[in-house]
Formats: sequence, structure tokens, C-alpha cells
Amino acid sequence: MFITKFSVEDWMGNQNKGCVEQAHSWQEIESAIRELDGHHKTLVTLETDSETHMAVGGGLGKYIVYLTFDNESFHYLVDPSKSDMNEFVIVGGQEGVYPAKSCVDLDATLKAAKAFAELGTMEESVNWEKDEILERV
Repeated sequence: MFITKFSVEDWMGNQNKGCVEQAHSWQEIESAIRELDGHHKTLVTLETDSETHMAVGGGLGKYIVYLTFDNESFHYLVDPSKSDMNEFVIVGGQEGVYPAKSCVDLDATLKAAKAFAELGTMEESVNWEKDEILERV
């Protein structure tokens, strides 16, 4: 297993009742992702002991997924067959507006999460777009 732990957010009102678990198997991570409901459970983060991590948010067929190896350059899972029209998705307990192409299905989400969790790699059978944080000079 590449990741060392994963966190699950579970929102009750404005309080996160989630927890951090040690990563032992893909099955427990897959189960946490499948439990995302887009209301209370809205974010699973796959973590390492460094800044490398993957976040999976949303639920109910609309997932927002990114990964970063350095917390400066981010790779977003996308569905290029969808438009840039806006969709509303709850991630991390807050409703956000995302381009439709960033709202991917469960199958693509699980493929990407499994490759990252087990091997620390970006799944090659899915589509990624890169974005970087720009710093003011």
C-alpha cells in the first residue's frame, strides 16, 4: 500500500464527525469512497507521510477527484465528453460549483483511487488535467 492513512469526513450540521484511519487494504478505501453520499459524507482523502495526497469528494454519481505529489501542482480527473457548464457538488461539507467535465463517475473514481492508493501512480486509463498554484511575485 502506497498511502499510509485515509480520512473520511462525516458532516453533522457544521461539525465534521469524521475520522482518520490507517490504510491496510484497498477494500476499506473503496468502501469509504462508495459511502460518499453528497450530503454528510462528502470527502475521502488518501494520504502519505508527505504532501502527496489524493482527494475524492462528492457522491451519488458525481465525484470531484484530484491528486498532488507536492501540494503545488494538481492533477484533476476529468470526463472530456462533458461540457464546461456548471454543476453543484458538495465536497468537504460545502456546496461548490464545478465544471461538468470535472464531475466524474464512480468507475473512473475507483480506478484512479486504487492506482494511487496501492502504487502511488496516476491511473493511465482515465483522463487527467493539470493545474498549478500561481504565486504572486
